[in-house]
Amino acid sequence: MDKSSPPAAISILAGGLAGASETLVTYPAEFVKTRRQLENVTLGKKSTSSLTILRSTLQSVGLSGIYAGCQTLAVSNALKSGVRFFSFETAKRQLTPYFEKGASQHTGTTAKNPWLNLVAGLCAGATESLLIVTPGESLKTRVIHDAASGGQLGKLPLARIVTQTVRQHGILSLWRGFTPVLCKQGTNSAVRFTTFGALKDKLQEIWPSSVNGTTATMIAGAGSGVVTVYASMPFDNVKTRMQGIGSSNGRMLSVAGQMLANEGVSVFWKATTPRLVRLTLSSSVTFMVYDKVIKIYNAAMTERHAATAKMG
Repeated sequence: MDKSSPPAAISILAGGLAGASETLVTYPAEFVKTRRQLENVTLGKKSTSSLTILRSTLQSVGLSGIYAGCQTLAVSNALKSGVRFFSFETAKRQLTPYFEKGASQHTGTTAKNPWLNLVAGLCAGATESLLIVTPGESLKTRVIHDAASGGQLGKLPLARIVTQTVRQHGILSLWRGFTPVLCKQGTNSAVRFTTFGALKDKLQEIWPSSVNGTTATMIAGAGSGVVTVYASMPFDNVKTRMQGIGSSNGRMLSVAGQMLANEGVSVFWKATTPRLVRLTLSSSVTFMVYDKVIKIYNAAMTERHAATAKMG
C-alpha cells in the first residue's frame, strides 16, 4: 500500500473501486461458501462439496444463479472498502504521534510499526462493521438462502430487497449478527493490514531489485488473505448462521455453543476452502487496485504541480 496518506475523497474512491472489482472477480467462491455454511441446520441438507454446488446451480438456473446476491455484496463491498481504507488512513494518521515514541531504533520511523497498523486496522474494522458490512452481509445471506430454497428474492432490485426485508422483519434485522461481524471484520482488517505491510516490506527487503511494486503488492496481498481467513473463519460461520432465514437467536455465544455441541469444533472452519480462494484473490485485487488509483492520483498531482511551477 502506498505510504502517503491520500485525501479522504481519493481514499474512499480508490477503496470503493477496489471493493467492487474484487467482488465481481471472486463472488462465485463467496456464493459457494455461504451455501455450504447454511447446510445442515438451516437447509436440512447433507453436506455437499463446492464443485457439486457449482455444478447443480449452473445446471438448474445458469450463471445468474451463482451470482445471486452479487449486487448486494458488490455495493456493500464498494462502500465497505471505501470506508475501510478511509478509516485506516485516518486512524493511522491520528495514531502516529502516539506510536512515535515507541518507534524502532533500527528504522527511526513508525512507517513499519506493526502495532500501528494493527490498531488502525481494528479501528477500520469496527467502523466498516457498523456502517456497511453487517447490513450488506445480512441481505446477501438472505438472498442466497432464499435462492437455495427456490425463491426469487435475488432477482429483485436492491432497493426492493431492502424494503421487503425491513417490512417483514424490521430495520434491526439488517444488523442481526453484528457481534460476530464486528469480531470478524476487526480481525480481518487488523490481520490483513498488519500482515500485508509486514510481507511487502520483507519482500522488498529480500529482493529489492527483482520484486517491483505491483508484484510485491500481489504476493503480500495473497499472503495476508490466507492468514486472515484462518484467523476470522469462526466468526464468519457464526455470522452466517445468525443471518440465515428463520434464525431467531441473536446471541453470538449461544449460536456458537449450539454449533459446537451439534457439529463439533470443525464447524467453525466449515467452507474454509472457498473463502480461502476468495480472500486470497480479493486481497491481491483490492490492494492492487487501491495502489493503482493512488499512484494515478499522485502522478496527476505531481504533473499539475510541475505545470504550475513552470507557469510561475
